[in-house]
Amino acid sequence: MKKIIGFLSFVFSLVILFSCEPGRDENGDLLFGVNNPNQNGGGGTTGVVKQLKSVTSKDDSGEIVTFNYTYGLGKLIKVQTSDNSISYSLSYDNNNINKIEILQNDGSIITTTNFTITYNNGRFVEARGVGKEDTGNSFKNTITASYTNNKISKILSKMVGVDSVDPTVTYDMFSLQSDITYTSNNISTWKFSTIFPATPPVTIPPIVITSNLSDYDTKVNPFNTLPETYNIISSLYGFESSAVTGFSANNYRKITVDGQSATYVYTYDNDGYPTKAVADHNLGTLTFQYQ
Repeated sequence: MKKIIGFLSFVFSLVILFSCEPGRDENGDLLFGVNNPNQNGGGGTTGVVKQLKSVTSKDDSGEIVTFNYTYGLGKLIKVQTSDNSISYSLSYDNNNINKIEILQNDGSIITTTNFTITYNNGRFVEARGVGKEDTGNSFKNTITASYTNNKISKILSKMVGVDSVDPTVTYDMFSLQSDITYTSNNISTWKFSTIFPATPPVTIPPIVITSNLSDYDTKVNPFNTLPETYNIISSLYGFESSAVTGFSANNYRKITVDGQSATYVYTYDNDGYPTKAVADHNLGTLTFQYQ
């Protein structure tokens, strides 16, 4: 899958090994950023509300990929990459996203995952997904979220494989967990864990990556304008979408992971929306367009 920022791709490389491809075989790895009418209102520094049209990333190797956002009646209904590696199709029940279809193409295997989403008083509770590869392999994925002080504080994804010979037989694959803490309305710490089931005599310890985000600006975070439910699910199906950072109201200018840091310089339009983010050390750029 394409990298959105070289630095982030490097520090998350271990995680991506377990996240980018939904299922090679029964013993292989599984799956591993418009205002939604019921969230996020407001606008830029001038009060103007804009919808994110596209995000184009150029990484440290010069590789370019664009995420394109499509809307219907003011609601986000589709997100697709320029290389067709991943797409999200969103359906609604009134103002809540009730279904998401994810199509992934890694160049050799095409995987389709369909999620049904439940809410409690308009707040995300659970997404249950069934995925199938064009090879015939299938899996189940359950995603839950917890809130602290009305902010997403934990996202848990449990992956279960389905036996290709006997579909009534399932087996635990692994879990992905994001633990998020905030300073005011912005993420200060994001701990991402890949947790494997106990399978004696071999026990694989959890892979844990902790990111510290700081030095926020006071401008609009374009990923925060996307629906919260989309950000919850896409945070587990592709780090290149910057979905987790979408839970912050503003844009971080520094990230530190295991002692390695990167800083970002932003360019803004007249309404306070970023049009470009440039990472130091030639790690990459993001370019934003709105409609």
